[in-house]
Amino acid sequence: MKLLLKNELIKLKRLKMVYVILIVSLLPYVINTGGALIVSGDMNADKYYYFVFNQYAILFPTLVFIFTGFFFYTEFQNRTTLNWMSYPFDNFKLIGAKMIAAFILLIGTSILNHFIHLVTLILVFRNEAEMMIPAKFFTSFLFSSLTLLIIPVAALLVFMTRNILSVVIAGVAFIFITTILLGADFSIAFPFSFIYRLSIQFYDASMGYDSMNLEVWGFIILFAYIIISLLGLYKYSRNTRMN
Repeated sequence: MKLLLKNELIKLKRLKMVYVILIVSLLPYVINTGGALIVSGDMNADKYYYFVFNQYAILFPTLVFIFTGFFFYTEFQNRTTLNWMSYPFDNFKLIGAKMIAAFILLIGTSILNHFIHLVTLILVFRNEAEMMIPAKFFTSFLFSSLTLLIIPVAALLVFMTRNILSVVIAGVAFIFITTILLGADFSIAFPFSFIYRLSIQFYDASMGYDSMNLEVWGFIILFAYIIISLLGLYKYSRNTRMN
């Protein structure tokens, strides 16, 4: 598995898409930091943190979905899937290594974003008495970590459609679905809305769910998405006619 992971990380180095993801992921920080500096009199630490986090939380799931889809689709685009799957390794391990490589890259990008965001928060609003930095970091990190668990869903969609456009459309559609469902309790049915509200409650409890039962069901549904996707990928990994 270590060799397979190393091979996938080497592939990542060659992808220009990696730099696109990094640049786009920084847009919420750049836009809101610029705005905070321009209207510094109307901005405080809590507003600044929330504005950046809120935009990042809407954008990041889309980036995760699109990048994962693109990373897997390159095997189909370059017509290397048959060779890739003919390696003397279990096919499901090959898929797993690719997902882990995507996870490593995206969690690294996310941590970099959060670090820059919170350091700026400290430097710009250092005179404010309480900034609750640990709670803010935990909220941001929890959101990113849970969001990355959806990587298998994006991978499965690529295997099912063999079309990167379908993944891009799904990723963009998630922005609208997330924002529409956020205020409702049935948002637990959609993973990104659920993850948003679950995470933000550690920063602002009023934005979380009122019932523990909703959170439990949200976790059950979230892991159902993951398990079903992994089972689907396992099924595809046993398909000897993949090309």
